[in-house]
Amino acid sequence: MKMNAYMPISLALASTWAAGGAVAQSAAPSDEALAEVIVTASKSGATDLQKTPLAVTAFSADQLNRDLALNVKDIAAFTPSLRISQVATSAVIAIRGIGSNNVYAGSDPDVTMQIDGVYIARPSGQFADFLDVDRVEVLRGPQGTLYGRNAVGGTINVVSRQPTDTFAAQEILTFGNFGLVQTQGYVSGALIPGKLQGSLSVDYLRHNGYEDNIVAGAQNGLDNANHGGLRMQLRYEPSDNIDMTTRADWSYLDEDLQSYDHLVVPYPADTLGATIVGNYSKVAINSPQTNLQRGGGVSEDINFKINDNYTFKSISAYRTVNYNFLLDTDDTPLNINFGVQSETEKQLSQEFNLNVNYSRFSGVAGLYYFYESEDGVNDVVVPSAFAEKVTAPEVWTRSAAAFAQGSFAVTPDVRLTLGGRYTRETKTIEANYQAYHLSPDLARISNFPGFPIQFSTAPTFSAFTPKFGIDWQVAPQAMLYASATRGYKSGGENYAATSLATASFEPEYIWSYEIGAKTEWLDRRLRLNLTGFYYDYKNLQVQSSIAAGVSVIGNAATASDKGVEAEITAQVTSAFQLNAVLSWLDAHYTGFSNASVPNALKPFLAGSPQYNAALGTYDASENDLNYAPHFSGLLGGQYNWQLTSDASLFVHADVSYQARDYFDPSNSALQSQGAYAVWDASTGYALQGGGWQVELWGKNLANRQYLIAMVASSLEPAGVAAPPRTFGIRVSKKW
Repeated sequence: MKMNAYMPISLALASTWAAGGAVAQSAAPSDEALAEVIVTASKSGATDLQKTPLAVTAFSADQLNRDLALNVKDIAAFTPSLRISQVATSAVIAIRGIGSNNVYAGSDPDVTMQIDGVYIARPSGQFADFLDVDRVEVLRGPQGTLYGRNAVGGTINVVSRQPTDTFAAQEILTFGNFGLVQTQGYVSGALIPGKLQGSLSVDYLRHNGYEDNIVAGAQNGLDNANHGGLRMQLRYEPSDNIDMTTRADWSYLDEDLQSYDHLVVPYPADTLGATIVGNYSKVAINSPQTNLQRGGGVSEDINFKINDNYTFKSISAYRTVNYNFLLDTDDTPLNINFGVQSETEKQLSQEFNLNVNYSRFSGVAGLYYFYESEDGVNDVVVPSAFAEKVTAPEVWTRSAAAFAQGSFAVTPDVRLTLGGRYTRETKTIEANYQAYHLSPDLARISNFPGFPIQFSTAPTFSAFTPKFGIDWQVAPQAMLYASATRGYKSGGENYAATSLATASFEPEYIWSYEIGAKTEWLDRRLRLNLTGFYYDYKNLQVQSSIAAGVSVIGNAATASDKGVEAEITAQVTSAFQLNAVLSWLDAHYTGFSNASVPNALKPFLAGSPQYNAALGTYDASENDLNYAPHFSGLLGGQYNWQLTSDASLFVHADVSYQARDYFDPSNSALQSQGAYAVWDASTGYALQGGGWQVELWGKNLANRQYLIAMVASSLEPAGVAAPPRTFGIRVSKKW
């Protein structure tokens, strides 16, 4: 039975045991019952999501295709408590308010991404398009034991579909407004039947810019698309006990990206830009804004079944990503400043896992090693002052960990889970901060006094992150669970530090306490999964943008985070399905008295009793965390008509809602996005026998304008706009 193609469904991270070692069986489902979903997020084999005790949301390949989910940005609305934002070219992913805009060399994301078990270290690699994906799994909450490295907020697993021993292929062509053209192709089959299978997938997307630049003679059509990639897999099965999968992928991007181009208040000297404040379909900038990015990697995945009780797994990988981003850092048509950001990253990783499965015990133990090198450049030119500031750090990271987690069945219905991971990491930085005097034609003349600033440091961080859990299969279609988990994110380096004393920041820690219920009702036609959680968060790492091209990272003292999530799927009839995703969140700083304040925001905080003008700091205690709206949700539905034995028609629609979202610890209204709702819809006609489908689709149908990210590092607070209304047609064919 296939996973339902249209609904995100809660899953979890532990394997299922029932009496005698067999999977617990439920009553035979009716024709209108919801389908069972099998997932592999536990690192210990396939599990039934309704019988696994952790909050996760899963997306099938069919659902990703239907919703035009090209990358992680497109799944946020369907996942409880998930927020996707961006800084320049990099992803900023937050789950339950836990996320970080620390995207530069020397720091790491709070929500990790894994592609077939390979950790994607840099946020600039987390927006890569999905290619030949079987499913995407979003694990909510700290994953300190099994996934470890920096997964303090959660983990997103992208799982590829395996090459097949029989021929299979698919081609999808999409056309739409803004000149949209996309092709997605996939082919798979046997090279040596029964022994060697291969697959190849290709993706390319282009569309014109979503934003018009009103500056005469300047670059036009910002926020366009021109990117693609390819992916190859070879699966070799030399015996019944061994399978080896080699994967290689490559992607490129050459686009005129938007940055923080939308001023939320006018800059006094910019009379032209003042005419479009609040209009997110237009910008007014004079400097070029382009990004060139390349990335890719290779991996080897080896599985060896030693016997019925033990399986050994090895994942070896090398990856690299680099980008070069030109941007208008003053966000106006004035010649005040402009900049260049670039980064080249290389990473090596190795993981060994040993899976153990007995009638009453199942578990996994492993070793992990990670090495990364980063070369970053952040170059800001200020023509009006004939000055240039360049930070060019080199950073090396070495991380090693040992971990184990197991579940023991005390009774056929009650299991205890215990796990732990020890991580030790060294992060080395060679800082290089330059400041130059420039000539009238902007050629470098000499250094400013006191420059260059150069130093090196190599702090070591370590932590033990345990997990304790219990789950109780109350009835065949109802499970309760509770867990306590410690999460950890290593410390790092301030890429723009001007002294050794301010070079490093400390690790952050979190204790997560979670309870949940996974239930099915009405002969498995109604699925209701509930999760409640409380976080005790210490030493939270917070990045503040102080001025154009200058950011600092510090540790907030403490934070508290609690919430409730619900995922509901109802098969109303055999043709009609409804679903809802709901999240209530209360995430706030409990002790952050010295939050840094960006220069552009200081005038708007003057007079606030929480603002210390002498120090330029703000007491953000009790304020909401960034990317933590109090309420968010989605309601959707789909109706299917079986017109003939071979032809069907469907109509799908959903609406997502998000309450006010803050982007700065001060919780200033100027650094927030008010509540908004977004409508999407699609309708399609399919010929099952011929494998054809034609679909009309529309996203953000009401053309709601809103911002997905904001900073106050320029002349005035500014933001990044969400895509406007888009619509089109898609034709697909399967063989």
